[in-house]
Amino acid sequence: MKLWQKDKDALKEVSQFTIGNDNELDLFLARFDVLGSLAHIQMLESIGLLESDELNKLSEALKEIYKEIQNGNFKIEEGVEDIHSQIELMLTAKLGEIGKKI
Repeated sequence: MKLWQKDKDALKEVSQFTIGNDNELDLFLARFDVLGSLAHIQMLESIGLLESDELNKLSEALKEIYKEIQNGNFKIEEGVEDIHSQIELMLTAKLGEIGKKI
């Protein structure tokens, strides 16, 4: 199931549009997505939507993902629609519900 998909089946055309063959572009954008997510979680903490311990856990995990990207060890799993979805899935696998807060 896609991150944005709720209880209804997604239209085939929507899936084809969102999961196109743009893996190379997503990998190029990966580090920028991580940097944007780092800024975003700081904002979320500043307005009270994240606790400071959640910010620290997310920051640490995002920095680990950034290192994976820099080292060429980062991959987008089959069927994942885009880079942001892959990052959120990785954060959720590592941190549980906190990972969904980005």
